[in-house]
Amino acid sequence: MGHEQRPKDSDEQIAGLERVLQILREEEDVEVLMETTLGYLQAEFDWRLIWIGLYDRQAHRLFGKGGMTPNGDLSFLKQRFSLSPGDLLEQVVIELQPVEVPDLRSSSRAGEWRKAAQTFNIQGATLFPLRYKDRCYGVVLLGTDQRVARPNSGEKTQLAIVFGALATALYQIEKDWQREQVKRPDESLLALISQFRELRSLDRYLQAAVEQAHEFIEPTRTNVYWFEGERRYFWRRVSNRQVAPGLGGLGRAASGITVQDLGDFYQALAGEEIVWIGESHSSLKTELTGRLMQQIRARSLLAAPIVLEGELLGFLAVEASEARIWQDNEKHYLRGVAQLVALTAPLSQMEERIEQTELDRDLTAGIARAIYSDADWEATLKNTAEQLCSRLKCEYFLLLLYGEEQNCFEIVCQNLPRNRRVVPSPLLALDAADVLALQEAGGEPLAIENWEKDSRLGAWREVLAEAGVRSLLASSTRAKKSEGANPHRKSEVKNRKSIEGLLVVGHSATRTWKRAERELVRVVSQQLGLILHSWQQSSEIDKYRQFERSIAEGLAVLQHSGEEQFGQQKSVTSPVVLPELRLQKLDRNFAQHLSQTLSCPLSAVITWNPGEESGAIAAAVAANPVFALNTEAVIPVGTDPLIQQTLSTAGVLQQNTSQLQLATKRWLRSPGIGEILAVALRTAPDHAPAGIVLVADAPGRQWSELSLNLLCSMADQLAWWHRYLAVQSAADAQRLDLEMLNWYKQRRFEDFYRIFGAGVKELGELSQSILQSAKEQKDALKTLRYQQVLRQIGNALGSAHLLLKQEQWRLQFGQDAVLVSAWLRRSLDRTASAVKQSEVLLEVNTETAVSLRAGQTLSVRADSIKLDLILCELLIVACRRSSAGQKIEIRSQLLGGDLLELSVIDSGQKCDRDLISAFNGGSGTDVLAVSANRSIVQNLLICQRAIQLMGGNFSVEMLENNLIVARLVLPLASS
Repeated sequence: MGHEQRPKDSDEQIAGLERVLQILREEEDVEVLMETTLGYLQAEFDWRLIWIGLYDRQAHRLFGKGGMTPNGDLSFLKQRFSLSPGDLLEQVVIELQPVEVPDLRSSSRAGEWRKAAQTFNIQGATLFPLRYKDRCYGVVLLGTDQRVARPNSGEKTQLAIVFGALATALYQIEKDWQREQVKRPDESLLALISQFRELRSLDRYLQAAVEQAHEFIEPTRTNVYWFEGERRYFWRRVSNRQVAPGLGGLGRAASGITVQDLGDFYQALAGEEIVWIGESHSSLKTELTGRLMQQIRARSLLAAPIVLEGELLGFLAVEASEARIWQDNEKHYLRGVAQLVALTAPLSQMEERIEQTELDRDLTAGIARAIYSDADWEATLKNTAEQLCSRLKCEYFLLLLYGEEQNCFEIVCQNLPRNRRVVPSPLLALDAADVLALQEAGGEPLAIENWEKDSRLGAWREVLAEAGVRSLLASSTRAKKSEGANPHRKSEVKNRKSIEGLLVVGHSATRTWKRAERELVRVVSQQLGLILHSWQQSSEIDKYRQFERSIAEGLAVLQHSGEEQFGQQKSVTSPVVLPELRLQKLDRNFAQHLSQTLSCPLSAVITWNPGEESGAIAAAVAANPVFALNTEAVIPVGTDPLIQQTLSTAGVLQQNTSQLQLATKRWLRSPGIGEILAVALRTAPDHAPAGIVLVADAPGRQWSELSLNLLCSMADQLAWWHRYLAVQSAADAQRLDLEMLNWYKQRRFEDFYRIFGAGVKELGELSQSILQSAKEQKDALKTLRYQQVLRQIGNALGSAHLLLKQEQWRLQFGQDAVLVSAWLRRSLDRTASAVKQSEVLLEVNTETAVSLRAGQTLSVRADSIKLDLILCELLIVACRRSSAGQKIEIRSQLLGGDLLELSVIDSGQKCDRDLISAFNGGSGTDVLAVSANRSIVQNLLICQRAIQLMGGNFSVEMLENNLIVARLVLPLASS
């Protein structure tokens, strides 16, 4: 058969194979290897077609190295065969396995070999890969004129050995060639450094770098693109060619590439990443790279950023017109060259940088001198704003001071273009993420190049965008503290107050902020922070002074409110009603003063009496209706969550309306309320609380520590005034009760002494007359009189016993039906001696008898004994102020159908008008003052209160004719 091995003995076959393998192992020339292999195949086998092709991995194709054809035409075997998906040649290259073809002439996957097979009349064919490990170095095609002809197992083994040795030899040759072709980046970089030492300008540095990189990597062209930060575009500064395709000459606008056109390419460069773009491989996955490649008219690109101290200066780019796979050594080399350029860039600009540094130093030094001198700070800020904007070529300057309670930023100073709208103050508070970013920056300004594509500082986006700001730098005015200064100090990241102020400089166009610009803003912001800090300290001092004044004013308000009622107090006022009147005025004034002091739209006082289960809103001051409370609401003290939480909190309870439970919202439901402070009215831990004080404001209100301290102090004052008034009310009530009890007991013991003394005297006289008399009848009368006197003494002793037993600390008022005629008779009997001694005339005039029905008696409802003593007191006082011969008149008349008025009228020539004024003035006079009429007034006030407690009324007045009238009005007893 045409494809079978020629007949030879085994020794000859082994000897021939050994000679071929030896040549393949030792030979280093590819052509010799090809000829040796081809000669062995022709000598050992009878194939009509032999072809050997070597594989080009980069171009993915096979190029023929020769072979044998039936007609001797070798031109076809020297061609290059491109590999297409699905054809036989690519299958062998990819799968690295032999492929047998029954009829190469009719195979649709044979490609160009199908036509050649028809020309050479080749039917059966076998394709062998030249394989070393997992790499393909070529393909061997063996064909015959027979159909479905394939080598046997022995032939396959023999061919596999030869082809494996050939592939191994090709691998070694490629390896040696690659070793020879490997470039030495260290040598190239050292040569570049040597050139840099002889150069002085940046452009010459860049030109040397471009030439060296172009020589090492061998691309189509090499360029340096320089970054213009203010206008945000890259311009081609240096090239290895005079004009790059697709770009204009140097200095033309067409030679620039805007940041907007670069997309992720720019972000990668700014992040100090190297970028490579090829036909099918790229470090970026974006559609914008296609736009870039169209602009530079290249199919492959390798770019390394030129970065100095975090600032992007530009990038070094090598560009290829064909698809190219960039090797790792090329990437590392280009990065090294770019870093060398970055290091030399400052040297070329040293004089300019020194001059700019001196200007920056003068600027910051001027600010420092102004701060530590007595200069006008407002003028200093204005001058600083103008100089800084001129230096940075920016248009906006804002100095912001953070207000803790308002949770916003007040604009202390702003410098804007004349045609721009003034930024309204204050600015809203920043989000927590922005605050954290500013704090974690370590003093470095927060830079925004294009606000349209940056979500930071979103709270200011709308208001600053209206002013025209598109890019900005924001720097904290508080310098970062050293971490080792105080290791026990807690982190301030979560403390919003750690941002005392911010310096914001901005521009109306997108721009990149250089490192030197950022550093200058940082230094200036920290210097201006000293001014803000001084203002803050001055403000704190003013606040503490205001705190002291507020405390003093609060004390004055409470004292005035507590004492304002003293001058209006009447003796007839109940001790229970009076404290309520005082507390209403006290709580209302306190709420008003608290609302003004803390600048909050709602302040309220909720109180309750000890032991009560419900409380009420004693006072509420609302700045507008959205903060108003329902003062009629009944608050369950024991079950209300807010009140119970307030009582269990040692200081001030702070809550948001979202934290309030439904039970509290039933009475605290004003729509304007967002933030709440509450503190208990408690004077001591063991004292029962008297209520709570509550202040509220709109959502977002932040309360300073000074406000909390002020609220606590004022609440303590109110609590002590509540306790003081309660104690005073109890003491006054007890004093009045004891004074009335003392007066009553004094009068009763005087009456007891009178009755008992008169009885003892009469008993002594009776005992003497009984012993001297002998008549039985007289003895019987005397004995009867004796027994009568003893009975009177016994009644007096019994009455005194009840007094001592039942009325030890408080009088007990009975509700007896007291006959008016008997009442008058008893009172006249008791005062007979005083009337006789003062030599006045006593006249009783009753006008009620004619109006009574037959058999009806005139009686009043009162306590009989106390009523007798009161009338006696009035008669005795009238006798004392009357001269001898004057008249005292007692009149009685009915008022309506249920009241009796009894009047004691005297001329009062010895009366002191101040006495009546003091009586009608109540107890507002100083209880410690010494007065001659004090006891008289005090007795009359006691009588007045006693009549009140019996359901009547008592008054004293002087008529125009100088008559003094003491009126008793008592309810009539039912018949």
